[in-house]
Amino acid sequence: MTTAPAPPVARSARERKAAQRARDGRAVTEAIGCEANADVRALVELLRHGLLAKKKEAWQQRSAWRAWRELGQRNGWIDGSARVIDPDPDDV
Repeated sequence: MTTAPAPPVARSARERKAAQRARDGRAVTEAIGCEANADVRALVELLRHGLLAKKKEAWQQRSAWRAWRELGQRNGWIDGSARVIDPDPDDV
């Protein structure tokens, strides 16, 4: 015997916004290293974190580079067929 799902609970705007921020944060975390499968919002956040971080770690810079490349390939301003090598973290 299966039970019926609980009816949705009415939530305030603050609770919905907090839930959306949590989902966005998880999407950004999951996008690190697999930028090709990430949604646009996660790519933009990776790019923002990589460019605006106070102490830029090498992984943040590489992830921002891959996010920029993926956004460019999706939108047509970077040729997707060209072989692009991730930059050396010291050169970024």
